[in-house]
Amino acid sequence: MIILIADDENLVRLGLKKIIKDTDLADVEILEARNGREMLTTCRSMPPDLAFVDIKMPLLDGLSAIEAAKEFCPDTVWVMLTGFSEFKFAQSAISLGVKDYLLKPLEPDKIRQLLLEVQSTMQQRHIDSNHLFELQVSHLFNSPETTRESGFFDLPSGQLYTAVHFYENAVSGQDDSASLYKTALPRLRQWLSSWRTLEDHFALFCLQSGLLCLIARSSSVQAKRIFSHLSKPDTALSFHNTCILYCQSSQGIQDLFGQSAFVQDHLSLALYLEKVVPHAIEELRLLKQRQNAFSFSQTLDKIVQAYIDKDEIRYQKYLERLRNMEGGKELYTEFSSPIVENLSRTLALDHCPADYADFCRLLQLQSENMYQSGVIIQPDIIEQVKNYIEINYAHDVSIISLGETFCLAPTYLSKIFHEKVGTKLIDYVMEVRIKNARRLMTENPNILIKNVALLVGYYSTRHFKDIFFKQTGMLPSEFQKKLKKSPDPLT
Repeated sequence: MIILIADDENLVRLGLKKIIKDTDLADVEILEARNGREMLTTCRSMPPDLAFVDIKMPLLDGLSAIEAAKEFCPDTVWVMLTGFSEFKFAQSAISLGVKDYLLKPLEPDKIRQLLLEVQSTMQQRHIDSNHLFELQVSHLFNSPETTRESGFFDLPSGQLYTAVHFYENAVSGQDDSASLYKTALPRLRQWLSSWRTLEDHFALFCLQSGLLCLIARSSSVQAKRIFSHLSKPDTALSFHNTCILYCQSSQGIQDLFGQSAFVQDHLSLALYLEKVVPHAIEELRLLKQRQNAFSFSQTLDKIVQAYIDKDEIRYQKYLERLRNMEGGKELYTEFSSPIVENLSRTLALDHCPADYADFCRLLQLQSENMYQSGVIIQPDIIEQVKNYIEINYAHDVSIISLGETFCLAPTYLSKIFHEKVGTKLIDYVMEVRIKNARRLMTENPNILIKNVALLVGYYSTRHFKDIFFKQTGMLPSEFQKKLKKSPDPLT
């Protein structure tokens, strides 16, 4: 917290500084100003969180200084320092948004109470600000309308953003395969909260592909702190079945959005990467340049899906393609260890063959165990998911929540839902919610838009308006107006 003391009396400044230091607040920086003009100069260079301002100062009085400073210090909490004879001036400070005024001589207990109140208010304001940041970033990265040229990038561009993606490639949510979302995610959130300052913001959310995404807006020092934490052995234990994909750091968020899209479009390349160890996005880009590397990883991915679906015809089709793929032998020879490690849980591979032909023979043998596989995916699981969304659309139907409900890894659920339905899961949720929003407004044309948003599961009214416009081509308010002219404005 940055605290400014603006008073021309040296003893007052010294006394206030002692009281503030004795209050033992964390991360406090105290600035001083001896007159109104000096106060304005200080506020321009470093806007304070809290400012004690004497009403009568040379060159520029306290009220005039506050009025001028509010232009570039909109969030500062102002407290007037006044003598008894100046009490009438202190009353006029209320119109400037001054929080309080303190009579001289100052009472230490009252100042300590004020400091704790301001600190609590700032902490709550930051919690609210971080929640808004998480909503903005989640909407930005998951909106199908977002492009690098779109106007969605209204987050500050002159700041450092850091992105990290976490990919859990296990299919079933049973045993320890849900470690990313049930164990690692809460620990990561707790760790981020423990060091975050009032200048830092972070968002943890699930992407359409099922990847867990961390976006942090912080200093370069804090960004290094995140990378260092993810590289520690004890942290690795929380991510033992997870591939950590860095999207690096960037000034502004546009580049990270593009990198995130690349990672999701080429996710099968993670089969070549060791788990737990953090990987830079350049590794994926270099892998993509390798001859048939992307086709090879996609084919392996399809073999896994066929095995889970217990579709032996598809399994044999892609296995034959794998045997004959040009460059397959070279890729397996170089990356055999991570490939087998990434496939072993789902395909129940018990060893890592050194020879590519032996690897293909092992996959052939595993096809015989397909129907005894411990991974059981009910054939009508997608219909169950759709029915669940139809009933519970107003509650948490995120990919993470649905994955836990149906014991499926979010990445796999996202993948099979898109395959079976032809629509991304997050888009299907949007369609169901907007369908019910239209129903609510049709039944009650005078209902408040913010209430409609909450009733269909959106806590951000702005987000709801964006989604409604994308789905219907009009804003909710326009829909309500047209309801008075037509029973169904969209026909």
